[in-house]
Amino acid sequence: MSVAPSSRDRPATVYDVAALAGVSAQTVSRFVKGFEGIRPATRERVQAAIEELGYRPNHAARLLRTQKSNRIGALVHDMFERGPGELLRGAAIEARRWGYSLNVVGIDSLDEQSIDDAFDQFEVEQVAGILVVTLTEELREVVRRRSSNIPVLIDPADAPGPTPTTSESGGREAALHLLALGHRRIGLISGPEGRLPSKQRRDSFIQAVDAAGADVVAEWPGDWSPEAGAAAAEAFDPSAGVTGVFAANDAMAIGFIHGLIRRGIEVPGAVSVVGFDDIPVAAYLQPELTTVRPIVNDEGKTAIDALIALIEDRPAAPIVHSGTELVARSSTAPAPAG
Repeated sequence: MSVAPSSRDRPATVYDVAALAGVSAQTVSRFVKGFEGIRPATRERVQAAIEELGYRPNHAARLLRTQKSNRIGALVHDMFERGPGELLRGAAIEARRWGYSLNVVGIDSLDEQSIDDAFDQFEVEQVAGILVVTLTEELREVVRRRSSNIPVLIDPADAPGPTPTTSESGGREAALHLLALGHRRIGLISGPEGRLPSKQRRDSFIQAVDAAGADVVAEWPGDWSPEAGAAAAEAFDPSAGVTGVFAANDAMAIGFIHGLIRRGIEVPGAVSVVGFDDIPVAAYLQPELTTVRPIVNDEGKTAIDALIALIEDRPAAPIVHSGTELVARSSTAPAPAG
């Protein structure tokens, strides 16, 4: 140890302690909070550095509460998926409009330690607030259990609320479109289990079909990939009488159409197909893909507005989901006669 408190003209910081102890700032933050999963030797070095520098954790906490920051932390699960990516884009634009910048940390793992690490990093960086963008209820629960002195908003894009989410309204729109075209025996390619968009699109689609007195007579599991759609096409049984299919995203819809055509099954002559996302290539396929377009940029704007209201300690406007738009193209047509 070599840095004496008397040689400093400012209070010691987490970074100072980390540098002196030879550990990360996150490790110091976890030590201060009483986290048990730190090796004894590491704990001893951190404690010695704290004592030598005269570090006062309560000073850092007070600084977090009183120092104005123009940074917002964004913790994003599966950030390269289309939905989170679009939402993040809208959030970044709105944050800039308010004079804030967005510090993005992407996580692929759902383990609690990786989330703790991200929160610790945000606290060290003294962000003004944290936006959590997640596709799973499991991750939401982990975040809810995590305590923080920083305002936190769990992305509301797929959270239940007073208005339908984009996934709920989109599943319903896909069903209503097929029903309006006269389809009564319908199939569904669902998304991966455990994902909120998957569940909400599936449930709202089935509810709308049931309410109209029609039937979902076939369902194939999916994982958002074209391969899952192609596998559903291989399993498709023409004798079941299915004339319309909703795929929970465009990639699976594209794989499904490709697989049906390879089997000599016409789209939309024999089977109409609806996707979800309206990816750029959807309008340039053969046939052009009918799909649901989610308005997720607005969801990012809404989320940032609500978080900044928390940061600035003022009432936030109620979160109203932006909804979806059905884009009808040539992959759907009236149900074949008979």
